[in-house]
Amino acid sequence: MKQVEEYMSYRKLPRELRNKIVDYYEHRYNGKFFNEVEILQEVSECLRDQIINYNCRSLVAAVPFFKDEDENFVVDVLNRLKFEVFRPDDVIIKHGTFGTKMYFIREGTVDIVLPDGSVVNTLTDGAYFGG
Repeated sequence: MKQVEEYMSYRKLPRELRNKIVDYYEHRYNGKFFNEVEILQEVSECLRDQIINYNCRSLVAAVPFFKDEDENFVVDVLNRLKFEVFRPDDVIIKHGTFGTKMYFIREGTVDIVLPDGSVVNTLTDGAYFGG
């Protein structure tokens, strides 16, 4: 966090933006300050596949599309997953936008909000959306 604070100070970011950045990192790392991407790049491909399979298998297991797919295809999908963290009130996809990604909710909630601001659904751990 010290490096992030030094960066924000160097760039003279306003307090409100600094608070958002700190909040992001608190959500992102949940008290654990290590770089998972860096760790996964250092281990062998075989070990990386096993780690990703262990950590992410349950996310795609709930998707009917993947149930009857070839194991190699599912492993390939798992290896292409990217970890993203969103803060409360972040807009992930705007209504009417053509989607090119699929999102799996590992932890937390996502509200499906219409342009008028009404919440029509709330997705929770294990749900998925996009396309």
